[in-house]
Amino acid sequence: MRDRSIVAALALLMTASLPLLWAQSSVPPEAGKIQKAPAAAHVPDFSGVWGPSGKTVNNWFPNDPRGQHPEQAPMTPWAEERFKAARPPFGANQTFEGINDPVQKYCDPPGVSRVYLYPWEFTFIQQQDVVYVLYEYTRTWRSIAMNKEHSKDPDSTWLGESVGRYEGDTLVVDTIGFNDKTWLDHLGHPHSEALHLVERFRRVDHNTLELQVTVDDPKAYTKSFTGTKVFSLSTSPMGEGICSMSETEAFQKNVIDPTTTKK
Repeated sequence: MRDRSIVAALALLMTASLPLLWAQSSVPPEAGKIQKAPAAAHVPDFSGVWGPSGKTVNNWFPNDPRGQHPEQAPMTPWAEERFKAARPPFGANQTFEGINDPVQKYCDPPGVSRVYLYPWEFTFIQQQDVVYVLYEYTRTWRSIAMNKEHSKDPDSTWLGESVGRYEGDTLVVDTIGFNDKTWLDHLGHPHSEALHLVERFRRVDHNTLELQVTVDDPKAYTKSFTGTKVFSLSTSPMGEGICSMSETEAFQKNVIDPTTTKK
């Protein structure tokens, strides 16, 4: 009986204190103060390893995803000149002679937009203030600062400066500060340091991830454009996808050169 009396007294005490706790939690915010979003706010879950869905996409132009008519892209004269000089190993203009693809030739990073066009996997690590994206190809990773503003004058880098936010069920990643050393895609479409890239990730269902990429680069293209690629949840762990110059040179010497050299 003594134990039951103690439990009852504790229950009454807790009940009596609830109004005070509710009152404290409902105190109105001070005028002019920015209120942080509650910790329990919904955050879409992008966990898992994502791989290609099987549909070939060689570039981000919506009317020509396979890249059969790459010359129809809305390029400026500056971009047209650089595109004509490209000798890509993929797409309508593919060649294995005199390749100048910066990835194939130098093992340079493929860049943010192009990396999704390779048949390799990637995954997300979501934290409150930062989201990391880990790519199987070249073992590249990038960090996306959440709910931050861009730097006023970011350095020009391979992956740019990325900031992100959640819009409902979508992760929106806004990136500027690129160098101009990468291609947008497998076809050799260039970009300038003025590139502004927006990625929108949405989990359509448990096994499907949709990515929309919007390219805005007034130096290279007369208008912005948006392309879409779909990925599937993979059951395979990410493997080693390192770009090795020694292996690339050996492949060039033992496979490409003997099959392309005119006798």
